[in-house]
Amino acid sequence: MMQGEIPRPQNLFIIFLTIIVAFLLDAMPLPDALALVRPEWVYMVILYWVLVLPYRVGIGAAWVTGLMLDVLEGTLLGMQALTLSLTAYLGLILYQRLKLYPLLQQSLVVFIILGLHLVVCHWIQGLVGVVSKGYLYLLPALVSAILWAPASIIMHGLHRAFRVQ
Repeated sequence: MMQGEIPRPQNLFIIFLTIIVAFLLDAMPLPDALALVRPEWVYMVILYWVLVLPYRVGIGAAWVTGLMLDVLEGTLLGMQALTLSLTAYLGLILYQRLKLYPLLQQSLVVFIILGLHLVVCHWIQGLVGVVSKGYLYLLPALVSAILWAPASIIMHGLHRAFRVQ
């Protein structure tokens, strides 16, 4: 590489691949009892990449991914895009601090961020007339926080193995 030349991004395909895998995990049919606690896979993947590569994955990527998630889940168009952008924004604000935390503390922050996403989604659904029962809608944030450590270890392994920059 010549002096002054901008380095080319390497293996950005891995980012897209992990997002597609998250979409597949999100779309996987589950029994009703398990569907209630389905982790927020797409949110976890976007949040991971925002924390690791904030200059590559940001609010714009989160917005586009959220629109695709709206179409996949059949939710109000723009709802997931809004909350995924909010998630990415919070990740961008906290990324320097958050990547220094041990995985257990990261999991707590992930629970708070994803809980905020679910509260906003619940509020928007309430505005359009969808009624839910109690606070069970927060269970996916808890399950996602529990799965954050193994998921981020796997993603970190992919990040290092394929030297994603």
